[in-house]
This record gives sequence, structure tokens and C-alpha cells, in this order.
Amino acid sequence: MEKMRIDLAELLHVVGRGKEGRELLEECLLITEKYKGKEHPDSVMHLLNLATSYSQSKNFVEAERLLRTSLEIMLRTVGPDDQSITFPMLHLAVTLYHLGVDEEAEQLALEALCIRENAFGKDSLPVGEALDCLVSIQTRLGKDDSELLVLLDRVLKIQEKEFGPNSEEVIQTLKKIVFCLDKLGMKEEKLSKQRRLSLLRKKHRQMVRY
Repeated sequence: MEKMRIDLAELLHVVGRGKEGRELLEECLLITEKYKGKEHPDSVMHLLNLATSYSQSKNFVEAERLLRTSLEIMLRTVGPDDQSITFPMLHLAVTLYHLGVDEEAEQLALEALCIRENAFGKDSLPVGEALDCLVSIQTRLGKDDSELLVLLDRVLKIQEKEFGPNSEEVIQTLKKIVFCLDKLGMKEEKLSKQRRLSLLRKKHRQMVRY
């Protein structure tokens, strides 16, 4: 029954009926809290689902509350170094970024990155996701562009390996790299990346036509 509620809630979100979907997710959370307790690990999934729903509706304040609760439960149950805590940790970092709480968002992203590097390896996809999140936060914090470029190069290498050199993910990262190179005044490197970006965009337009 619980899985049916979650599946239906997901479908309602897809068709634009997020409020109804949220009500189902809240039911799931209340049932779990009633029978297992408010701090039971099983409630984390429902807290995260609700937080995602609120984030989609731009209610980042409520999403933050739910994510902090889920993170607190996980820290008590699995410990501070378990890779599973990095999902709510990064989600909270993104939420705080949307709320303009950039310093705390950066700290959470750095913690998640460190845990994922130890758990999955420095060239893994989960690390690439954490790096991408960190770059967005540090860009707004005004961090050194040369340092951001190093991080973006790492993201690019991971995405090329995991998604392929012509993927949409690579295109998006190349855009960020071109912007960074422009700010650094690295004209030759920028031109090289722009050429590659232009070719990839052309390929994607042709794929869409066919």
C-alpha cells in the first residue's frame, strides 16, 4: 500500500498535480511516524520525497526543514561518514543555495564531496555530481576562477567517462568552462572549447531533427 501511494504521488507530480501528490507523501510519513516513531530511519525516505516535492514547488523553507530532519536522523543511525548521508546533505546544500545561505551550502557540499571521494573514488559519477553542486555555490561566493576551472575540468572528465564525450551533460559543463576561461582571459583555451561546444550543439540539433 505504501509503495502504491508513493508511485501515485510521483505520477501526480508528473501531471502537474503536486499538491495532491504531497498529501499522499504526507500520509506515508504520518503512518510511518505513528507506527515506528518520528525518528525511525524508515521515515527518512518519506522526508526526502516530501522535501523534493516542496523544492519543485519552490517552497525551499519547508524543504530545508524536512532535509535537516532527515539528515539528523541519518547522522544518528548510520554515522557521519556513511555515503548514504550525502544524498540529503547535497539536497540540503542545493536548497540553502536557493535560499541564499551560501556559506553553509558550501560547507555541506564540501563534506559530501569528501565522503563520496572516500566511498566511490575521486573519478566516480557521485563525486562528479558533488563537484558540480560545489562549483555552482562557489561561483556565487566569488571564489577564484582558476580554482573553479580545476573543479570543472574534473567534472568534465567524469562526465565524458560516464555519459560519453557527446552527451548533454558534457555540453552543459563545457558552457561553464567557456564562461570561466573568458573571465580568466585565456583566449586560446576558450576558443578551443568553444569550437568543441559548437560542434556538439550542431550534432544535437541534427539528432533532434531525426
